[in-house]
Amino acid sequence: MIIAAEIVLVLGVLAFVLAPLVIHRGQRMWTEPELEARHRSIAERKGRLYGALLELDFDRDSGKISSQDHDRMREEIMKDVLAVLAEEETIVPKAQRRPAVIEGGDRVERLIEDYKRGRRGKAEAGR
Repeated sequence: MIIAAEIVLVLGVLAFVLAPLVIHRGQRMWTEPELEARHRSIAERKGRLYGALLELDFDRDSGKISSQDHDRMREEIMKDVLAVLAEEETIVPKAQRRPAVIEGGDRVERLIEDYKRGRRGKAEAGR
């Protein structure tokens, strides 16, 4: 009698666990809205790039890389940051932008603004 109860209990648990897999086979349980997916993608890329800038500055300050390598790598990262920010401006409507909380973000935002001002100054001086 006890063995029969154990078998029934095991079968019940298996049915409970496997039912969603069988009933909803091949269906997505949840899909992210396209705008949310774009916003998340941009925020993730910004976070990675901002972190890379902070790490690059730390590496230069700790002597791991030379100033020439730092300048070259910083220029590459800044180009990527500007591309992501431009993409954010075109894809995500201004009313729907949400600020992303990124560690060290204020410092990086100031670095980016300084970089933009420097590029604008060079472009205007070249005209």
